Amino acid sequence: MKPVYLDIAVPIPIRRSFHYRAPEGIESRRLKPGIRIEIPFGRQTLTGILLSVDGKTDYDVEKIKPVIRIIDDTPVLDQILFRLCLWASDYYQHPVGEVLHSALPTLLRQGEAIHQSVSILTATRQALPDEAELKRLNLKRSPRQFSLLHRLIANPQGLTRSELRRQEISSAVSRGLVDKELAEWIESRPTGKHFSTEELRNEPALDLTTEQSRALSDSQQPGTHLIFGITGSGKTEVYLQAIEGVLKRGKQALVLVPEIGLTPQTVQRFKSRFQIQVCVLHSGLTDHERLDAWRQARQGSAAIIIGTRSAVFTPLFSPGLIVVDEEHDASFKQQDGFRYSARDLAVLRGQMEDIPVLLGSATPSLESYSNALSGKYSLSRLTLRPNQASTASYHLIGTQHESLHDGFSPRLVQLIKNHLDEGNQVLVFLNRRGFSPVLLCQNCGWIAECSRCDARMTYHLSISSLICHHCGVQTRVLGNCANCASDQLVPLGLGTQRLEQTLNQLFPDQKIIRIDSDSIRRKHAMEKLSKDIIAGEPAILVGTQLLAKGHHFPDVTLVAVVDVDSGFYSADYKAIERMGQLLLQVGGRAGREDKPGTVAVQTSFPDQPILRTLIEDGYEIFASQLLAERTRFDLPPFSYQAIIRAEATNAGVAMQFLSELAKRTTNSASVMVLGPVPSNMEKRAGKHRAQLLFSGKDRRTLQSCLSETIGIAEQSSTVRKVRWSVDVDPVDLF
Repeated sequence: MKPVYLDIAVPIPIRRSFHYRAPEGIESRRLKPGIRIEIPFGRQTLTGILLSVDGKTDYDVEKIKPVIRIIDDTPVLDQILFRLCLWASDYYQHPVGEVLHSALPTLLRQGEAIHQSVSILTATRQALPDEAELKRLNLKRSPRQFSLLHRLIANPQGLTRSELRRQEISSAVSRGLVDKELAEWIESRPTGKHFSTEELRNEPALDLTTEQSRALSDSQQPGTHLIFGITGSGKTEVYLQAIEGVLKRGKQALVLVPEIGLTPQTVQRFKSRFQIQVCVLHSGLTDHERLDAWRQARQGSAAIIIGTRSAVFTPLFSPGLIVVDEEHDASFKQQDGFRYSARDLAVLRGQMEDIPVLLGSATPSLESYSNALSGKYSLSRLTLRPNQASTASYHLIGTQHESLHDGFSPRLVQLIKNHLDEGNQVLVFLNRRGFSPVLLCQNCGWIAECSRCDARMTYHLSISSLICHHCGVQTRVLGNCANCASDQLVPLGLGTQRLEQTLNQLFPDQKIIRIDSDSIRRKHAMEKLSKDIIAGEPAILVGTQLLAKGHHFPDVTLVAVVDVDSGFYSADYKAIERMGQLLLQVGGRAGREDKPGTVAVQTSFPDQPILRTLIEDGYEIFASQLLAERTRFDLPPFSYQAIIRAEATNAGVAMQFLSELAKRTTNSASVMVLGPVPSNMEKRAGKHRAQLLFSGKDRRTLQSCLSETIGIAEQSSTVRKVRWSVDVDPVDLF
C-alpha cells in the first residue's frame, strides 16, 4: 500500500503544521480532519489535530515520523467549529495548533475520550427461568436478584449504575446476577439525544412592551441583531422568549456573558424560567466539570449553555441561537496568548450556522453600533423600562472646592444617609481594589514601587501586604520605610478596602458588603454575596466594575460613583468610550424596581462637555459624537488596527527588534506602521516592553502587511532574545 501522509496541527507557538505518516493499513474513512492524533514531537509526546490527508509530500519521506496512535473515530470539533478555528487562526495571525487546542477543554487536550462510556447492566436471557431452573440457580433464596432479573428482561436497554442506585439496588445484588451469568455489564457510548420539549416553563413569560415585541420578532431571523436597551428595559426577557421559541423547535441556545461573577445570577434566571437542563462553562470549573458540560452540549442533553469567553467554541448538537449579553464588554477579548474576540467569533459562527445572533447592551460598543447604523446588523431600541418604571436621575457633584473625607464629599455622605434612612440599599463604586494605591514615607518621600514593573504597589490592609496589580508580586508591610527606616508610612489614595473602612466609620450600624476580585476569590463567594444583597436589608455595597455588569439588585436606590475622572486622563482614545459605558452601566443598578433611582457622580470636571452630553442627552448622542470624532481621525471602526508587542529582559532589545521589523516592512499608502514606541508601562514583570502599531483602511491590506511583517520577525536575528505577540483589533493600545 502507498503511504498516507497526515498534515497535523501541533499545539506549539510555531505558525506551521507538520507532516506525519499514517499507520499502515488504517482505513481512510477514519482519517477525518478534526480528529486527534498522538504524535512524537522531539522528546515529547503531544496531541495534534489532523488538518488534511495526502498521498504525497514535499518533505524527505525518510525523515517523516509515524504517528503513535489515532485517538478519535470522529472529529473532536464539528465541521463548522473546525472552519471557525481555521478562520480565527488566519485572521488573528496565531498558530493554528494553539488555536485548535484552545477550543478544547483541558482533558481533551490531554487525550481524554470525547464520549464518556456508560456501563449498562443487561440480561443475558430473554425470559424468566422456570421453577426448576430457579432452584438450580438458587434464585428462590435471592428474591432481590430475581426482582432485578425481572426488571432487566422487561427493559432490554438495561440499567445504568446511577439508575440502579436510584432504585436502591446494591452492587452485591447485581454482582450476584453477573456471577450466575444471568446478566452482564456492557459499555455504551451515549448518542446524540434531544432534551424534552414538553413542559418547558417553570413560570409564565412576562408580557412584552411594544418595543420588546418588535425586538423579539426581528431577532427570530438568521443574522446579527443588536438590542440597544437602556438598563432595566427588559433585554433579558427578550432573550428568554427568543430562547423559548428555539427550544420548542428542539434547538439549543448558547448564551455568552462577560464575567464569571454574572454566571450564577444568569443561570438562576434561566433555571427559574425553564425546567430543562442548563449547563455552565467558565474558568472557575474543575477540568472534569468543564468536560462534562462540554459533552452535554455536544450530545444535545443540555438545552441552554451559559458561559464566558471561551464558551464560543462549545459544540452544539442542534444550534438554534447565540446570545452575547453586555456585548460591549472588553472581557470578551482575550488579552494574552490567542487574542480573539468572542463577540466577533460569535457573529461569524452565527453566519456559518445560519442562526440568529443577539448582541445586547445598554451601551453598545462603537463597532457594533456603527454596524447597526450601516445595516450590517438589525437594530432594536428599548427606550423604556417595563411597568412604567422610571430611569435613574443623574447628579454631578463637583469636588474642586469640596473638603473630602477619604474620598467622600459632605453632600455624598448626606445622600447616602438619606437613602439608608428610607430602608434602601446604596452602591458605592470605585474601579480600584485594595486599600490604597500608594504607600508613602512622610519622612523621606519614599513610595513603595514594584521592583519588576514601572508601577506602584497597592496596599491591602486586610492582609497587611503590598501587591502589584500588574505582575502579582506580593510583599509584607514591615512598618518601616525601606529607604530611611522611618515608621512614618501613610497610605494615600483610594481603594475599595479603604472605602469600606471609611464607610464603617461613617455608618457604624450599617451592613457593608464589599465586592471586588479580592472578596470573591473563593468558589461560590459571588453567589453568597448576591443572596445577601437580594435579601433586601438596608446595606452599603462597595465594589469595582464587577458590580456594574448586569446585576439585578432591586433594593438599590442610590449609586455613588466616587471618582469618574480617570477616563479623562488616559492617552488611549477608547478611554472616553469605556468611561461612558461604565458610568451608565453602574448607574443602571439603581432604581430597577418600583423605587426611583439616583446616581451621584463625584468629579473635578462637572462642566466637561462630553460628560454633560452623556448625562443629559444619553448614550446614543454620546456615541454619535464619538463616532463623528473617530471618522475625522480615521480611527476604528472606520479603520482597522493591529499591534505587534515585544518584551525582553534587557532594556532596548524589544525596541531594537521592532525597529528592524518597521524598517524592513514594505511601505504602503493604505497601511501606516507607527513606532516602535515603549509601552505605556515600559517595564512589567521584569520585562522591558515596546510595541509597533499597524493602521489600515481595509482589513485585507492590513492583514497582508501584517503577514509580511510576521515573516520578517520569524527570520530576525534578534527573535530569540524577545517574546513577541500579535494583537489584531486590540481593545487596549497600551
